[in-house]
Amino acid sequence: MDDTSSTAEPTARAEPCVFLDSRRGCAKGDQCRFSHLPCSQDGITRPRKARRQRMKECILQCFLSTDFDQMQEALQKEARRHPYARRVIQGYLNNASFIHFDKDDAGEFAVISV
Repeated sequence: MDDTSSTAEPTARAEPCVFLDSRRGCAKGDQCRFSHLPCSQDGITRPRKARRQRMKECILQCFLSTDFDQMQEALQKEARRHPYARRVIQGYLNNASFIHFDKDDAGEFAVISV
């Protein structure tokens, strides 16, 4: 009996999109390669202050990318490292006025200004 479903590598689509629960939502909609199914954030522990500061610095560096896809990949990577990072990212997306992204001249999503 061949059971490949249990040994298959998880796809990016199984990973929750960091933009989904933000006030802005995911700009890619159905074209997003990450899951748009709701995910529970219950029971997330808060790291120590030094680690929180390092997380925030890494996350802010991710927002400096001018390419939307690179920015999303970097943010997803940070969110995978610790569930608390996902909360910080969503907080920045909901409250930060310095992040603006929209479609560029070629119709691709891009970070317009940081």
